[in-house]
Amino acid sequence: MGGIYLVSNLGAGPRDGLMIGLQKLTNFPIAVVRATLEISVVSIGWYLGGTVGIGTLLFAFGIGPCVALGLYLVDKTFN
Repeated sequence: MGGIYLVSNLGAGPRDGLMIGLQKLTNFPIAVVRATLEISVVSIGWYLGGTVGIGTLLFAFGIGPCVALGLYLVDKTFN
């Protein structure tokens, strides 16, 4: 889903905007940038007393590659 609105410039949310900005600034792969953001957020939440379960960890570590794959597929399909 993210690939559709990001590639077509429909506007990024706060986390997506930060992801895009950091990727352009660092030139790291988008999967690495997004995974780093999510893992940082989970770590801060856990430090503040939040619950971290298997689903949280799967999402935090898996969303980066999923976003990268979505962007790649949308870009190749519509460009």
